Amino acid sequence: MARYKLVKGNQEPVFADMDEFKELFPEDYVYDNWRDAPTESWTLTDDGQICRIIKRLSMKSGGELVTTVLGTRHSERKHLMSGVPPKNIYSMSKHENSTVHRVNKPNLTKRERLFAKYVASGMNPTDAYLKVYPTEKEVYAKNQATVLLKTERVSKLVSEEIKQSMLKAGIDEDYLLETAKTIVDKESARDSDRLRALEMLMKIAGMFPKEKKTESLAVFEGFTKEKLAQLGGASVKLISHGEKDSA
Repeated sequence: MARYKLVKGNQEPVFADMDEFKELFPEDYVYDNWRDAPTESWTLTDDGQICRIIKRLSMKSGGELVTTVLGTRHSERKHLMSGVPPKNIYSMSKHENSTVHRVNKPNLTKRERLFAKYVASGMNPTDAYLKVYPTEKEVYAKNQATVLLKTERVSKLVSEEIKQSMLKAGIDEDYLLETAKTIVDKESARDSDRLRALEMLMKIAGMFPKEKKTESLAVFEGFTKEKLAQLGGASVKLISHGEKDSA
C-alpha cells in the first residue's frame, strides 16, 4: 500500500514496488534512474520504490539537487535515494532539517574551512559565503553565514586563523599586555582612543573579559608592532566584523 506525505498542500505518494504503482497508474512511464528523471516524472529509487521528482535545482559547482518525497540528493554524488520520507524533504540529512544538521554536525567540511579562512582574512561573511557556496541569493547567504559563525567548529577556526595572523605580525598576548600597560601609563590626550583599539585586539585574542553574550570576530589590516605603538596617530581600518552568540 502506498505511503503519502503532505508536501506544500499535496499528498505525495511513494510506492513499494512497480506492481503497487501500476495498480494506480498503469499507463504512466517510470524512469529507471532518478538522477536523470525530469521534474514531475515518476522514477525508481535506489531501493526499488517509486516516487515523483518534485524539484531539480542546478548547482554552480555542477550537477543538480534532486528532491523527491524521500528527500534531497545530489545527482553527481554517491547519495542514495531510498528509505522513508524524512521530516524535511529539502534537507540532505534524513533525520533533521538542514539548519539543525549544519549547527550540530561535529566535523568541518572543506567549504567551511575555506569560509573561515576568508572571514579571518577580512572578507565580509556574506561575501565569503557567496564565494564558497553555490548560491547567488544574498539574503540566504547572509543568514547561512550567521548560522556558520554561531557554530563552535567554525568560530573556533576563525579565531585560530586570526590568532595566527596576529602572531605573524608579531602581536602576541605578552606584547598586547606590555603595550597596554605602556599606553595606560602615558599621559596623552588621546589615550582613550588607543585603549579602545587595544581593547578590540585583546577581545580578538580572547584575553578581554566578556561582559556581553557576544564575541566580536574582527580583523585589522596593516597592524605591525610599529603601527601598534603609534595607534594614537595611525588610521585603524576595521575590514571585517561579525558577531556570534556565545554558547
